[in-house]
Amino acid sequence: MSRSPLTAACLATAVLVLGGCGEGKLVSTDRPILRITVDEYRIVPQNMKVRPGRIKIVVRNTGRLTHNLVIQVPPKEVGDKPVEVPGARVMSMQPGETAEAIKVVLQPGTYRVVCTIANHDDLGQYGKLVVEGPPL
Repeated sequence: MSRSPLTAACLATAVLVLGGCGEGKLVSTDRPILRITVDEYRIVPQNMKVRPGRIKIVVRNTGRLTHNLVIQVPPKEVGDKPVEVPGARVMSMQPGETAEAIKVVLQPGTYRVVCTIANHDDLGQYGKLVVEGPPL
């Protein structure tokens, strides 16, 4: 009988670990608020989908380092730099802090979500934001 709780615990752990696999899945919301968590070197959720219109961005730094969050229009040509969406920047947050961007108006399209501190994006701290559907 002592194996049953241990087996159940192992199975539950496997489900949680495997549930995080599959980077391609878009986390979608119809609400005008986007809640994001940042840490070393991740943005969670990494792939998001919202409807066009005015949206509030709330970011929590659960890591041990300072992080920020910026929404960018990806470059169209190789060698070009991404362009920051006006007002779509959450300033640097110390560990444990939460910050928010003033409500930003997002047009339909695909955006890049990134921490612009040092080389955090090169280390994997970036994501994708798809804006599509009827306006909010």
